[in-house]
Amino acid sequence: MGSSGFLLIDASFRPVYADPESIKILGYPNNVSRPEALDGILTQKILSFLPRNIACTPIVFVTEFQSGRRRYHCRAFLLENHWGAEEARIALLLERGLPGPPGRARKYRKFGGMYEDPFSFSPDPRYYYHSRVHHEVFSALCAMVREGRGIGVLFAQAGMGKTVLLNYLAESLRTESEIVVVPGCFDSRVEFIRAVMGLLGMECAGNDVWENLQNLKSRLLANDQAGRRVTLICDEAQELNLDTLENLCLFSQLEESRHKLIQIVLAGRQGLMEKLGGVRLAPVSAGINISCRLAPLDEAEVRNYVLHRLRIAGCTRQMFSSEALASIALYSRGIPLNINMLCRHSLSLAARADLQLIDDRIVADSAYDLVLRTQPSNVFHDPFSPANGSPDPPEAFLNKRRNLKRIK
Repeated sequence: MGSSGFLLIDASFRPVYADPESIKILGYPNNVSRPEALDGILTQKILSFLPRNIACTPIVFVTEFQSGRRRYHCRAFLLENHWGAEEARIALLLERGLPGPPGRARKYRKFGGMYEDPFSFSPDPRYYYHSRVHHEVFSALCAMVREGRGIGVLFAQAGMGKTVLLNYLAESLRTESEIVVVPGCFDSRVEFIRAVMGLLGMECAGNDVWENLQNLKSRLLANDQAGRRVTLICDEAQELNLDTLENLCLFSQLEESRHKLIQIVLAGRQGLMEKLGGVRLAPVSAGINISCRLAPLDEAEVRNYVLHRLRIAGCTRQMFSSEALASIALYSRGIPLNINMLCRHSLSLAARADLQLIDDRIVADSAYDLVLRTQPSNVFHDPFSPANGSPDPPEAFLNKRRNLKRIK
């Protein structure tokens, strides 16, 4: 078993004490340099796996959560207060390096020579696949950051691989840009700015918003002169509250004469589009430079996606027949999450039956088990098309933003 992390939180889930290992776990993928300024970041991560009514649970609460490629086992202990002088405290023990289900690694080594699960649900950037659409989106976001154009928005339905793309984007830009990953909502503007400054290793000037912004701008100008940018990434941005999205406008207004000093990438589903289209977020929408979306993979891309992941995992032989790959494209509808589910389930079925090659019958059985329905193999739905009952596509959304800008 690997090392463990320990932290103490209060009844509002604010950290009271956290050791370096727990800060590293909960702050990932950010490079945490000033942990004392990260109470908001840590609180958001804790809220993602602990129930808000934990005080009503038994003395010990056990759960699991994921951070990066690792899964963690969390034990929460409710500390009884015998003196009544302080509010309730909760102790969290985070254990990393826990073994997976027995025999899983051995199963994959035996079945194809793989040293890991090639279709894991972890958004590992090593497995990022350059489909035509994914590559276009990646290139557009990279260009926006490098040219200092401000805000870029990525729309995608669930399971399209946007988190893997964002992780790959962050890894690709890390040598030329400081990356800040925003984990969730913040209750106040002060807290939001403190969190971003803390992730950049900066001291905060108390709760003075404008003084903190000026200090941040000075830091960004120094970075700009040194040829290094700052990029702020918000995944699942449809979950951010209006206050947090509105506060992003403050950062987008920090600019030098030629370009923005901080680049912002918002990624989310349909709800993000609806929020950005509201009147309150008009200033944020007006600052959007590019708006793009991820579409499903076509049949050839599905085949190459599967083979790519098998190759990264160390597969030494053919695992799926041509007919099986065609069936995966048919049942998955080109959605990466569905592809992973189908392939993972098919590998499991084949290993249990001691089969050397997965055919279309195994894939069909997996699709039945996973309740995936078929459709014509040459039809891959665009999640933003009017036929699917979705709102305006990103292009129409941008046109509305431009019209709003002209009216202003």
